[in-house]
Order: sequence, then C-alpha cells, then structure tokens
Amino acid sequence: YDSLYFLVWRESDKSLTLLAKDYEPIPVYAAGLISRGGAMSFICQDDRQNLQFFQYAPNDPAARGGNKLVCRADFHLGDQTISFGSHWCRSSLLINSATPNSTLAALKRQDTLFGRVDDDQRFAVNFGTTDGAFGSVVPLSEQVYWRLTALQSVMSNALESNCALSQRSWRLYRRTARRGGCRSNDRKKGVIDGALISKYADLPLTDQEDLASAIGSTVELILDNILELGCSSAVV
Repeated sequence: YDSLYFLVWRESDKSLTLLAKDYEPIPVYAAGLISRGGAMSFICQDDRQNLQFFQYAPNDPAARGGNKLVCRADFHLGDQTISFGSHWCRSSLLINSATPNSTLAALKRQDTLFGRVDDDQRFAVNFGTTDGAFGSVVPLSEQVYWRLTALQSVMSNALESNCALSQRSWRLYRRTARRGGCRSNDRKKGVIDGALISKYADLPLTDQEDLASAIGSTVELILDNILELGCSSAVV
C-alpha cells in the first residue's frame, strides 16, 4: 500500500517529478483536492472508512525536508466511498437568487474585493457512499471553524445521543491493526461534524440561546454560518 503521492508535471521535458508522498502504508479507496484561496489540501479515504487531510508543506519540520506530505486533520466517516468530485462553494446570496449571474455582477460592483478573498475562492469535494448516502467536505475560514468547533463541543455534551453513544468518539480516527500500518498515537481531528452541527437549527429557541451564550456567540451568527455551510455543500 503506497498511500498518496504528489507529483508535478514539467512541460519543458514532458516528465513527472515526485515532490512529496505519505510514508504510511494506507490503502487509498478515494482521493481528491479541497482548497481555500491559495491553500490546498489532499483528502483521501482508507479501508477503515477514515478521511485524512494532507498538505504539501516543505518548510514544516514534520515534512522531512519537504519529502513527506503532512497530515493536518483526520475524521472517521463511517461509510465507504470510492470517488470524490470537486465543486465550487457558492454563497447563500447566489444559491437563493433567481438570477445568479445578475446577482454576481451586482456583488462585484458593490464590493471590488468580491471574488478575490479566500472565502470566495473555495473548492469542496462531494461523494456518494456504498450504502446510498451523499456528503460533502467544505473548507472553512479559521474564525468560522473555531466557532463551530466550540459549538460542536458543547452540543456533544448537552444533547442526548442515540443509545447513549458518544458522537465525539465515533468520529475519531480508526487505527489499523496491520503491522506497520499504525500512525503515531496523536489524532489530528480538525474536522467539524456537519451532521451534529446541523441539529442546532432544529432546537428550541431557548436551547439555541443557551448554547450560543456558552460559546460567546449569538443565535443569528451561528445560524448564518450553518446556512452558508449548507449552501457551500450544494452541488447543483
């Protein structure tokens, strides 16, 4: 099992050059790319239904001089997929517009930076699973990520889970028992569980206010983040 390889095509001599790879023996079932602005990450799923996110970071000490892809995050999906597709993340203003082309032109006239900032240049991946489900992985800004991470933490503790099972433990990276196939003991985490976060919109207003207050935010801001997350996940 050779995991991921990152190669660059050189037009000058019509050759492929290896820049970096992941050295762990991971059987990759599917692989794709997500990006936000100039930052790009590789995503792959393995035989234990884990998602892992790698970056090419030659200046990172963990990159072994730039030869190793650095794992930035991991997440247990719990479903198997064999393919990732890419799509552009659109804002709610475009998704809910009856004339998206006109809306886009108006936004560019009103804001000269529209379309140039990182949040306007995001590409996500979408996938289907072998049991018929459909999902997306969407890159977030750091501010939104930490807000939803805090919300996810308090919701995991405050809401009742099915059969008293831990939603937090369910999403932890599953290690393989195969010899030589175990990563270092630290789990990177770093991925928001959208299935859990989306439940916030269905809670009574009093519960929404309590949870928002617990993380120092507001109901309106959280609902706006969830709306944008849903629109960014839309493929058609």
